[in-house]
Amino acid sequence: MKIKKIAIFFLLALIVTFNIQAFEKTIPSPEKVFGFTIGQDFKLANWAQILSYFDLLNSSSDSVKVIELGKSTLGRRFIMAVITSPSNMERLEELRKIHVKLHDPRTLKEGEKEILLKKGKAIVFISCSIHSTEIAASQMSMELAYKLATEHTPEMQKILEEVVLLLVPSVNPDGIDLVTDWYAKNLGTPYEASRMPWLYHYYTGHDNNRDWFMFTQKESKILSNVLYHEWFPLLVYDIHQMGSTGPRLFIPPYADPVNPNIDPLLLREMNVLTSIALSRLTKAGKTGVATNSMFDTWYCAANRAAPLRHNMIGILSEAASANLASPIFLKRDQIRILGPQGIQEQSILSGYLEPWPGGWWRLRDIVEYEEIIALSFLETIAKEKEKYLSNYHLFAQRQIEKGKTEPPFAYIVPQSQRDLPTAYKLLQILQQGGVEIYQAQKPFTADEVKYQAHTFIIPMDQPYRSSIKDLLEIKSYPAHSGPQGIQALPYDEASWTLPLQMGIKVVETIRPFKAELKLLKKIQIPESMILGKGGNFFLFDNTANNGSILINRLQKKGVRLDYTAKSFRVDGHSFQPGAIFISLENINKSELLFLAKDLGLKIFAIEKKPNVPLVPISCPKIGIYQSWVPNMDEGWLRWTLEQFEFPFKILHNEEIKAGNLNQSYTHIILPSMSNSILLEGRKEGDVPPQYTGGIGKEGINSLEHYVRQGGKLVSIGSSADFTIKHLGLPVKNIVDTSFRRRRFDASTKTSDENEKIYCPGSLLKVQINNSQPLGYGMEDTGVIFSYFSPVFSAEGGEIVASYPPYNPLLSGLLINGNKLQGQAAAVELDIGKGKIDLLGFKVIHRAQAHGSFKFLFNSLIY
Repeated sequence: MKIKKIAIFFLLALIVTFNIQAFEKTIPSPEKVFGFTIGQDFKLANWAQILSYFDLLNSSSDSVKVIELGKSTLGRRFIMAVITSPSNMERLEELRKIHVKLHDPRTLKEGEKEILLKKGKAIVFISCSIHSTEIAASQMSMELAYKLATEHTPEMQKILEEVVLLLVPSVNPDGIDLVTDWYAKNLGTPYEASRMPWLYHYYTGHDNNRDWFMFTQKESKILSNVLYHEWFPLLVYDIHQMGSTGPRLFIPPYADPVNPNIDPLLLREMNVLTSIALSRLTKAGKTGVATNSMFDTWYCAANRAAPLRHNMIGILSEAASANLASPIFLKRDQIRILGPQGIQEQSILSGYLEPWPGGWWRLRDIVEYEEIIALSFLETIAKEKEKYLSNYHLFAQRQIEKGKTEPPFAYIVPQSQRDLPTAYKLLQILQQGGVEIYQAQKPFTADEVKYQAHTFIIPMDQPYRSSIKDLLEIKSYPAHSGPQGIQALPYDEASWTLPLQMGIKVVETIRPFKAELKLLKKIQIPESMILGKGGNFFLFDNTANNGSILINRLQKKGVRLDYTAKSFRVDGHSFQPGAIFISLENINKSELLFLAKDLGLKIFAIEKKPNVPLVPISCPKIGIYQSWVPNMDEGWLRWTLEQFEFPFKILHNEEIKAGNLNQSYTHIILPSMSNSILLEGRKEGDVPPQYTGGIGKEGINSLEHYVRQGGKLVSIGSSADFTIKHLGLPVKNIVDTSFRRRRFDASTKTSDENEKIYCPGSLLKVQINNSQPLGYGMEDTGVIFSYFSPVFSAEGGEIVASYPPYNPLLSGLLINGNKLQGQAAAVELDIGKGKIDLLGFKVIHRAQAHGSFKFLFNSLIY
């Protein structure tokens, strides 16, 4: 009998083994499909190949389901692979709903939490290659998915049983193809390691990872739905690469400063997860791993940072890069580490215990480091699934409790706004990030101030309190002085306070209050309306940014427009200079409402022309200079002008150098870039010849002739240095825009660094001349975003925006700000028959700075 049982056991084992082998034959590895090992030297899979492999897994494995989430900016399929056990896959919607409930303790009945912790599974989100030159993760994603689908170790089975993995092979599919095409074209040539001459995200380039609270781009909108509206993962692991000469890998703990809005318990749990991953890397012989350096938790615009404000463990890894798939050789003494004394040669530090010995560094190395980390996270969470789910629930509970017991208790957004449609846009941004927004049904009082019915209210006793506070509060960057000066300056920027950037009045309440509230499911900008009983003319004040859209739509239709050059009153309403005047002869009421229907504007119907000068508005012919050095400011500029429906064309070096610009353009915009990039561009030998050079002396002469013959040149940010220098303007930039160090050395007591203006991404107050066309429609003070931005000492021209005679800092960090007082931020100069507008600050700033958009829009309209 015993022999018979043993025989049956071996027979069953043989059958199982045969079935596993047969199953595995139906799921070929990436190597068998593509003919090369993932991470192999000189080999990259493009987006079509990556898609085809995930589609193959989808059709051949019960553990992989591919979901098409939408289309990328350039129309490619944007996918997410769901990977879990077949039994979990059958109840996937149930598991998703459990996470929905756990993310919000207010929805649970007594005793329900314990049931859900047992029934639920940990949802984990991994995103790859948002920066498409950081190519390894997109390649690794296929190998990771293959291993999870085919390996039958106890560890893998435990992961599949206890975890639902949401794997995004690339957050920028367009960029994967741009990068792989460029690499394949130049492989084996002198340009094999050269950067592409264009952005790897069509509009934002590297800044596509700075869009995780504004959600302007298609990709970030798609994934914000996944994170904050549909799946609510407890872990977000965002995989990146960095430069080649630093540590081989960074992984948290993050560096100082710590953002105080993030729950310390959440950060401690994150550090437990990363500590286990660090041990696994060391055990696997992976050296050169750094922690507690370079990347902080202060700013919140990235895909690893925003989730930290949403009770999710947001983890970044940054691996050293090769030359895409081409290996590089580095000596040990070429590696530089950011330690307590600044940048130094690598040595053993508490945050860098095992230096890398040097040698060849390959794409395959990066793949292996990243895969070890990903599997470590999955295995660790799978082992203690209920603990991680319980803590995820607790993080939200702690935020809700803080909202009930600590100020601010709410943020109030009144309906009385200078630019009401932009106020709605602010609310839409918050709602896209999962924030609950309510509307008062009756008048109420808060902090002894009376508010009308329909006022918007954002209570703080909700799960995403941390995100709300981080986006809406005034910031003071925690820079601390020491022997070597001010340490730990911002990794990215010091402040992003949205009400200041967008020019919207938002009130922080410091005491609890009562109001009858209604939750708003979807914030929508109200319809435009025509007020008044006049039957001859239309008038609108153009204080709202959306007024520019209506102007552009009307001009596209060929409607004549005029603007008023002085302030006036009509039918009991006051209008500033710059109001737009339309005759009924040119358009009827229904056509006007149709063109304005989605803009939230108030248009007045009047009987008589206002008794002020009327100036016709010409339709602009706009050119935007595009260098072969990829420029994110140029991309954001294109995106913003498209949203507000300004027509434009792109100019490259040859067209500018060829001259005759007045025949094609009334306005030419130089986006923020250095003098050397404008003049010299890419060097010979760096890229193929057609992408070398800048506009040179010929371009300078062409632009000067263009202006003197009646054109308008708009220089934004650092390009002002070029315009001032080469067009001989009576203006001086008093800021060293090349001084952008992470460490401010105060040891030089007399001059040099100690005397420099240091503004690493802060919000500053300016005084505005709103009787001048560049200032039309704005208040007499405003807010600008400055990132080491030019500041002008002007001996000529008209100053449109200037810094007040006191500290202009509103939010962030400003050193030596007294030197700004009374100086100019925006200047307009008459040159011959034309004009030059110098807009020194970041007028668009990642499409966040709606409050300063009008400086640019006015430059193009009036």
